[in-house]
Amino acid sequence: MLIKKVVLISQQNNSLLVYLKDLKGGFRGPLKSFVLFVLLICNFSYVSNAQEKLVGHGGPVKGLTVSNSGYLVSTSFDYSSIIWSINDMREVISLNDHLAAVNVAEFSPNEKKLVTAGDDTRVLVYDIQNPIKKSLPRELGKHLGKVSDIKFSPKGNLMATSGWGGTIIIWDMINEKKILSSNAGHKGPINSLQFSNDGKFLFSSGYDGTIRKFDIFKNTSKGIIVSHGWGINIFHIIENKNSIIYGTTDGSINIHDFKANKNILKIVDERTPVLTMCVDINRSNIAFGNAKGRVIMISLDDFSLIRDFRAAHGPVWALAFNKETTMLFVGGLDDYINQWDLVTYPQPVIVPPGPARRFNPSQLLTNGQKQFARKCSVCHTLVPDGKRRAGPTLYKVFGREAGTLEGYKFSQALLDSKIIWDDKTIHQLFTEGPDVVLPGTKMPIQRMKSSKDKIDLIKFLKEATQ
Repeated sequence: MLIKKVVLISQQNNSLLVYLKDLKGGFRGPLKSFVLFVLLICNFSYVSNAQEKLVGHGGPVKGLTVSNSGYLVSTSFDYSSIIWSINDMREVISLNDHLAAVNVAEFSPNEKKLVTAGDDTRVLVYDIQNPIKKSLPRELGKHLGKVSDIKFSPKGNLMATSGWGGTIIIWDMINEKKILSSNAGHKGPINSLQFSNDGKFLFSSGYDGTIRKFDIFKNTSKGIIVSHGWGINIFHIIENKNSIIYGTTDGSINIHDFKANKNILKIVDERTPVLTMCVDINRSNIAFGNAKGRVIMISLDDFSLIRDFRAAHGPVWALAFNKETTMLFVGGLDDYINQWDLVTYPQPVIVPPGPARRFNPSQLLTNGQKQFARKCSVCHTLVPDGKRRAGPTLYKVFGREAGTLEGYKFSQALLDSKIIWDDKTIHQLFTEGPDVVLPGTKMPIQRMKSSKDKIDLIKFLKEATQ
């Protein structure tokens, strides 16, 4: 009979998470299985903060990547990518060439190219110089839907991109041209990618709940490596251990031995999707982030738990280690990057305090203020400064013709529109939706069912934007 031992106790959202594992040996020993129980009890008293906040974006942070030469790239809902210097934590350059949210960025292995992609379906490549200088991008091509991931082959001669349109594109990065497009056997959106160590195969995961292997040079599927009942958002393959570690839409983190076809470890945060993942440069540690702001770090040497803490207010959409694995950068719903010092805070359990995020305020507000915070504030400000938001400022919006605010890059749909923003047209916008009122607009599709909510929002906007 296996003996269960408590290996870690952590507090999350007024709950005590008690981890039990079946094993022989101590906390750092090999895992046989891993079971998570949740007990509702009182709070712990110990709390701690992220040490730094990198402020520069005007919307949620969607992607993070780090170069070996000391640069961090963040991508955002505000249509921009920012290159930061890690050494002195300052913004170096802002890239503003996408027409919608930028989801992902990736350096080439030699760090001479930076590739970005996002909701506008475009894949852009920048030449990178040292020191960093701003350059105009080249558009490699487009996907059928929003782009979800970018990966280079180990030698950097090939690159793969995946998208919600259900396709993977393989690119020749020497000549910067498309080689092939395939669904690699998937049905539906494809979420994440990884090249094999020899660069001959591509692994991919999707909403169809599978991780698949694809022969790039023969353009054929090599079959399913993992089949899961729920969508697989992210994964990492350790070929020399015959292991895959992956996160799912149903809230589980799994380590699977694909040679023996069995699970080694499973951590469950029920119904809380695992959204992102990062691996350190030495491939010794992996971190996962979920939709409730929780980050879990696991050793890739023995699959033991290293950290479990709440790192953000709301979903964690992006993670990246620095080169030394002493810092963890966290991006999410807030329009800044949290920087966690893994050396200063050695405790395995960290719960950050702080005010509720801007997009879901907890303080007492009028209904109109709440509707603005939840429906509009992610894209718009109410003051003259637009603060790099995805949309233009709403300052003095009433009586203004759509598409005429100086300094903002409007879609052609807005430029061609003759709409004057007033009570009637704003009410129509939230009743019918931007896709109906302004076909072709960059505005996210938002409709409000409640007449009271629309009336209260318009009343608040009239008072707040004057």
